[in-house]
Amino acid sequence: MENIVNKENMSDELEFLSKKILELNKKLIDGEKAKSRFLSLVANKLNNPLTAILGIMPHLKIIDTQENKLLFELVYKEVLNLDFKIQNLVMASEIESGNIDISYALVDPKEIIDEALECLKYLIKEKNIEIKIKSSIKQKVVTDPKKVYIIVKNLISNGCRYGFENSVITIALDIEDSMFVIKVKNQGDAPKVKYKPEIFTRFAKDADGKHGLGIGLSVVREICERVEGSIDYEADDGFVTFVVRLSLDENMVDSQAYGSNEFLFESFDDAIEL
Repeated sequence: MENIVNKENMSDELEFLSKKILELNKKLIDGEKAKSRFLSLVANKLNNPLTAILGIMPHLKIIDTQENKLLFELVYKEVLNLDFKIQNLVMASEIESGNIDISYALVDPKEIIDEALECLKYLIKEKNIEIKIKSSIKQKVVTDPKKVYIIVKNLISNGCRYGFENSVITIALDIEDSMFVIKVKNQGDAPKVKYKPEIFTRFAKDADGKHGLGIGLSVVREICERVEGSIDYEADDGFVTFVVRLSLDENMVDSQAYGSNEFLFESFDDAIEL
């Protein structure tokens, strides 16, 4: 009789614990949904006025003095930096909500690189970094230009932040095994993490070993995963190279659009000095 009572008690406890687990799981799911909605709301509310400011700033007339030019550059730099952070927040909110759209278009990858460099020009200038570009892609490719823009902007920004001053960042574009390959190589110390995935995890340690938001590289990783691609990095002899591989639909691209798949970082056809 005692055994029967004990079994009934255990059954009641298991049922109670199961209900508690289900309740906690529901609260967790609801909490994640609320966080995603809040993130999306904040990002979009900030994005609209900032877009207007960015459109106005290049047309502002300033008194032609060195002091005013420096002040204008400082304000413009901070506005561009804020816009960059909001772009990452918007993308992060889209990824979390599951509403991320992949929109393909025929684009020139070099033009996307140039646009990213224009938005990062003050950061590049601040650290006196030379940008060198090497591309073996001779024609346009079919990819998602917005996602590629976010990827290269984050990788170049990362190279500027953690690379040495007065150094070089090289950007290489190629096609390898039907994959669109982007390599960003900067001169700098290896990331101070124990495991590689830490670099691509939000709210983990930054590349310099300090804690930060870590949104940029996490967004890059998540974008790559959603377009059947990948990201990795190698650190060797004072250089850090991030390699992104994005899948290409062979039915959507012209196989004659690509040149040789072989190139060296030490050889460049195109150099940009900012």
